[in-house]
Formats: sequence, C-alpha cells, structure tokens
Amino acid sequence: MRIYLDDDLDSNRLIGLLKSEGHAEVSPREVGMRGATDLKHLQYASRNGLVLLTANVSDFLALHREWIKAKLAHSGILVVYRENNPVKDLTVGQISKAVTEIERADLPLLGALYNLNSWRIPSKTT
Repeated sequence: MRIYLDDDLDSNRLIGLLKSEGHAEVSPREVGMRGATDLKHLQYASRNGLVLLTANVSDFLALHREWIKAKLAHSGILVVYRENNPVKDLTVGQISKAVTEIERADLPLLGALYNLNSWRIPSKTT
C-alpha cells in the first residue's frame, strides 16, 4: 500500500515497520509538508494516490464527511484512535500490522475511511 503519514504519526520507527511490511510510505518531512493544515495533507495524499494514515481522528473524520458531501474522492484514510492508555492504544507495530491486514482484505480505499483499531492483532506475550 502507498501511504502518506500525517504529522502526528510521522516517526522513523513507524516508517521502518511499514517498509518492513512491504508498504511504500511518504513522510511529510520528505515532501515539505511538515506542519501543513489537515486539508493540505489530505489534498496532497489524494493528488498523489496515497492513503493517508493519521491519529488525528476528529479532524480527518470531519474532512472525510465534507468530501463525501462535496462528492470529492480521496485515496483513503486510515485512522488510529488514541486513548492515551498504553493498554488500549495501538503500538506502532500493531499499526503497521493493521495496515497490512487492511491491504490483505482488499477493501476499497477510494473515498473510504477505516478505523485501524478494529484491525488490531493482539501482541504475543511470552
């Protein structure tokens, strides 16, 4: 999957894990978009055929709804809900695995928004 990371998930560790899962990623740092508005991030991702990955759920859910109302199609949005609780929040490893599971499910991404928390693969404990 070709992924564009929102500023809030732009980390070298997540980038490395996504790459190890076989995904192509674009960081806002790489393309001069660091600190851009949410709308600009979504526009960039859409223009370049990239699925946007974010933990900024409320803002991107609102943008998603606006785009639907305006009959605009984005390339897809994957959201990660955070509760600031390490037991409930997805780790970067789980985020990467969930992205892979979404891709394997062959779900339509154009104009869609998916909650990655629903695709959590439990961590193995030893």
